Amino acid sequence: VCPAMGWVNSVTVELSGDVSRVGTVQLCADGACSELRLEPGTAVPRIVVPTPLDAEASLAPEAQPAMVPFYAERIDADTWRFQFNVSFPDHVTAKALSATGEVIAETDADLDWKRVGGSAQCGGPVEASPVRLAVP
Repeated sequence: VCPAMGWVNSVTVELSGDVSRVGTVQLCADGACSELRLEPGTAVPRIVVPTPLDAEASLAPEAQPAMVPFYAERIDADTWRFQFNVSFPDHVTAKALSATGEVIAETDADLDWKRVGGSAQCGGPVEASPVRLAVP
């Protein structure tokens, strides 16, 4: 008998270069991109919620991308961890954004997931190798 599902899967984005220019890191996968939001009462960026890739897309439900929840935690100046509730996308786009929202660096990456908990029979959390993003 397997325990109830309730794990999260994660991938880190590791920045290199002039990270002082970076206001936030955005991750896009499965037709949605993250958007920075702050937890109430804190100045530390921690929660990221999905937004459609195409803001001009039709509002018809069948035209909307799948909305996969992304949660983010800024580990330090050059490392961000993104967590997915039970899902694990094959491909992501990572973007470093300035404080004004300008894209200053971007990279695409295929993810290689490895199980880090649970069992082969029941599944469990997985982690991907880090995505490396060079900031000019």
